[in-house]
Amino acid sequence: MAYKKNDVNSEKKIKPVKEKKSEKKVSVKKLPGIFKKSYTEKKFKKHISDKLYIPDDKKFVTDLFKLSKDKKERDVLRIPLDSSFTKKEIKRLVELSKEIKKNKGRIKVGSFLAVAIAITVVCVVVTVFKNPVTKFGIKSVMQSAFGAKCDIGSVNVEIFGAHITVNNLAQASADEPMKNIFQFDKLDLDFNLTQLLRARFDAENIEITGIALGTERKNSGALPIKKKTAQEKEEKTDSTGFYKSLKEKMGSNSEKAKNSFETLFSMYDPNKISENLKNNIKSPTVAKEVEEELKQIIETWKNKPSELQQKVEALKASTAKLTSLNTSKISNVTEISALLKEIESSAKEIKNVKSDIENSVLSFDDDQKKVNALKKKLDDAIQNDKNLLQTQVAIFDISEVKNTISNTLDEASYAMLGKYYPYLKQLISYAGAMKGTGKSDSEEVKKNIKKAKETAKKESKRYVGRNVYWKADKVPSFLIEKLHGSGVGIEVKATNISNDMNKRGEPWIISGKYNQKTVLHNVNLVVDARSNISDPLIQCSYSGENFPLLLDFSKNIDSAGMPIFDGVSTISAKLVADSDFSFSGSGSMNMDPVKVTSKPLSSEIAERIYSQALTSVNSLALQAKVGFSEKNGVDLNLSTNFDKILSNAINVVANKELENVKSAALEKISKQIGGSTDGANELFSKFGNISSQINSSKSSVNDISKIIDAKKSEITKQLKTSMPDKVSNSISEKTGSTIKNLLKK
Repeated sequence: MAYKKNDVNSEKKIKPVKEKKSEKKVSVKKLPGIFKKSYTEKKFKKHISDKLYIPDDKKFVTDLFKLSKDKKERDVLRIPLDSSFTKKEIKRLVELSKEIKKNKGRIKVGSFLAVAIAITVVCVVVTVFKNPVTKFGIKSVMQSAFGAKCDIGSVNVEIFGAHITVNNLAQASADEPMKNIFQFDKLDLDFNLTQLLRARFDAENIEITGIALGTERKNSGALPIKKKTAQEKEEKTDSTGFYKSLKEKMGSNSEKAKNSFETLFSMYDPNKISENLKNNIKSPTVAKEVEEELKQIIETWKNKPSELQQKVEALKASTAKLTSLNTSKISNVTEISALLKEIESSAKEIKNVKSDIENSVLSFDDDQKKVNALKKKLDDAIQNDKNLLQTQVAIFDISEVKNTISNTLDEASYAMLGKYYPYLKQLISYAGAMKGTGKSDSEEVKKNIKKAKETAKKESKRYVGRNVYWKADKVPSFLIEKLHGSGVGIEVKATNISNDMNKRGEPWIISGKYNQKTVLHNVNLVVDARSNISDPLIQCSYSGENFPLLLDFSKNIDSAGMPIFDGVSTISAKLVADSDFSFSGSGSMNMDPVKVTSKPLSSEIAERIYSQALTSVNSLALQAKVGFSEKNGVDLNLSTNFDKILSNAINVVANKELENVKSAALEKISKQIGGSTDGANELFSKFGNISSQINSSKSSVNDISKIIDAKKSEITKQLKTSMPDKVSNSISEKTGSTIKNLLKK
């Protein structure tokens, strides 16, 4: 029979299938010791099957044990001696033997007694010292947080009752040591003992009663050692750039703000006016220049008066006979002729003295003009200095006053922001840490399951088993489930205060209310650090109505004139912050009525002007916006009606004081100028004395000349009237020329 080609090609040789080699097995001798033994049914259950918790493992081992007889013909369970096992089965049985040994649960008496004694000692110690230790711990925490003493009446801890009681707690204020920030009569805290044994603090409920705010203290609450402020600590370690930005915004203005009001009123302080003019007045310099020139002039003329006086005295002596002559008793022609000769001689002497004096006077007049010019120069300088006073004491510039007040309040607000930022940063840091490291419950469960599988796979090839959760574990290591506080008109609530919001699944929610008569406070705080939430980390709002408020800016910038507001206030504010330490807030405040005071200014007049102006302010309206981010730095915008009201009031009061200020300043300037010109005035006086003496000598010579001329006229007249004509003619011929000459002279 012939085959087609296709048929031939389609036939294939079928290869024989290789038989699998039988797996090598080992005898019972390779089994672990506990599986070589025989057991009664009761002992098998107690020592073997009950120690296996995974059903597959229990069935696998139970099926190996068969019922047989022991040497005494008793029914026992054992693995038949002719049984054999694979290496895989042997390995599994070795692992199971180890699990059975681990789960024996035997008690070692020695260890048990040691643990029991240790527990007993701990219980005794805790029972004796639990209350004092807890009290000390609470005081330390409170004093560290508030920077002032904390007084506690008593603390009672009931460990097995899961309850803590704190009685009569009073927390002092660091700013006002004789006042308490708050106090309460009783705090009851119920905690979960089971969670405490798991190293978790779970306060199921906290109830606070008898809360009071701002109460008086009998003893000071100041701590003996003043620690560094939170701001000083934070500035050294700040990595956010907040304080760097704050200093850049403030610059040197914070130092200027300390003296801003003193500088503003310096124009109304006579002492400061005269002090400021010291470097600008010219009188002292001019007076010194005048002194030097006067000294030279006086040196030239200081001896001249005595010289002229000596000549006058000599002239007086030489003419004394003629000036005292009684011409009515003279009738002798010869005697008259002799007298006329004496008169002629005296006239020559008078002429010489007169000539000397006239020459001296002419020269002295030139220097007198110089002295007069020096006097005018000094007088002009003094007048210019007095005119300068008018420019120093001028009417207030309203815009300058307003800017000064506004800038000063801004600087004080910047300082206040820097003071309280560390507390906000602590809250952001704590909440932000939870947001950064927290994990959701589902993520945690998945991670635990994965880890369990990997461990089981690594340690054994048997089945992993199953993790069973009876309920979700939502208890962090620190948790206050509910807190409630109450007092007269006071109520505080808080829920889910934990250190792991992802595990708890809830944010912090804190609210407080104070309502007493017309005074109202409301505050709400939400902190949400859950990873799957996009809301801001911190949201806070506050509103208050009709409550007394003391707003002291001098605590932030210690300066005279820094305002202190004391009045009835209404405030609303909001704040939002995130984990990158950025924040933004806004608020408004109205104080009506308000009393404004300040630390006194150094100048009596300035203090009078400022204090009177402050009394005219009876209301305050203020709006503020504040924020910070790493990109934009610190931003503060403050608007208020205080600068406008106060600047107008200052202007009105200051103008009334202007004339008094000018008079007082003028008096001081005059004394100051007078002291610098005393030397010049003394020299002017000396020069005046020289002038008087020279003029006196001149007058004396003129007087002698007049007397001699009068005597001459009397003699000539007598000669003409009393003598005969002939004689007269004869005499006239003989003495005519002499008389004519005398008469001419």
